[in-house]
Amino acid sequence: MGRNLSPILRQELANLDKDADSRKSAMKALKSYVKSLDSKAIPQFLAQVSETKETGSLSGEYTISLYEVLARVHGANIVPQIDSIMATIIKTLASSAGYFPLQQACSKVVPAIARYGIEPTTPEDKKRHIIHSLCKPLSKALLGSQECLTSGAALCLKALVDSDNWRFASDEMVNRVCQNVAVALEERCTQTNSHMALVMALAKHNALIVEAYARLLIQSGLRILKAEVLEGNSQKRLSAIQMVNFLMKCLDPRSIFSELELIIEEMDKCQSDQMAFVSGAAFEALQTAKKIVTEKGSKFEKSSGSVTGSNFGRRDHRGRRNLSGAYGYQSPASISPESQTLDFFMEESFTDSPISTTNVSSNEGDRGSVNRKLWSFENGGGGHISKRWLIFRAVSGESHP
Repeated sequence: MGRNLSPILRQELANLDKDADSRKSAMKALKSYVKSLDSKAIPQFLAQVSETKETGSLSGEYTISLYEVLARVHGANIVPQIDSIMATIIKTLASSAGYFPLQQACSKVVPAIARYGIEPTTPEDKKRHIIHSLCKPLSKALLGSQECLTSGAALCLKALVDSDNWRFASDEMVNRVCQNVAVALEERCTQTNSHMALVMALAKHNALIVEAYARLLIQSGLRILKAEVLEGNSQKRLSAIQMVNFLMKCLDPRSIFSELELIIEEMDKCQSDQMAFVSGAAFEALQTAKKIVTEKGSKFEKSSGSVTGSNFGRRDHRGRRNLSGAYGYQSPASISPESQTLDFFMEESFTDSPISTTNVSSNEGDRGSVNRKLWSFENGGGGHISKRWLIFRAVSGESHP
């Protein structure tokens, strides 16, 4: 295919590797080329650019930015090419060597496709499919062992979650992302600032679903905080504190109440941190935790019987995202978690289930123990999830580990 590339396009792509003036001129010409491109020629253009350009090179960020222009100009016409574009995004992130401008360029392309690829007249099922196509490869990449890929994927997902069209994501897809980022934060190589930023974005936009993972995420944040005190990474300490504080502020306090004592203990220790911005963030988180204890503690003690064994608070769900599509319930207070789970597995395919071990660890054979920990919560506190997991294994014919 490379030999069919327009000589002009080939030359301008080559100019991206030259000096700043040549690069500026080349980008102007390339943007003009993309704008004048016939929609039928988009597949060939993508294939040729991907084949002839080293996306991990210094000029990779400029090449990737052409996809953003392509989305803006051609709108829904690029939807059939999403898989091809996402394959290039993943390849680019994997070869980025942690080069942030390149990762950032990729993170602009993904929400641009969601924005311009979805039109007001697009059917609802197609809207969900578009978000799914963008999200699935990135969600899988969260669990990789290559930090530049996993952190870049988290950055791209955060941009997508923060985009307006994220509202079209299915509850199943949101749950899968939550599960994968929760598992990723258990592993040292995937405990990145981008992963923690993704958690905060999910908590902001999908709080009800994130509550299922609240305790695990809090525990991961505190472990990262402890580890980075020894490693001396102040930025990661700050990110861990901010994530814990954000979860306390966004989620139903009942989903994290059991962790408050440990949060207060760790944040109190951070008051002596040498970095003022870290100690300041820890002080704010400490105040948040104490406020929850003061305002909600007595109320929770009185009603603890109704919420014990569940990581979901039973509350008025009006104004919050309905999980009926993911868990198959009508009234949270009247239907048991076990019934919700059985309904869910009767309605959804096992292959695409967001709580399938295949989806979590298809590329990471050593994540089995982490995956089991996700559903058992070690101390038996996450009853809702562990029961769902046991039911899933029973229905799918798997034996309990």
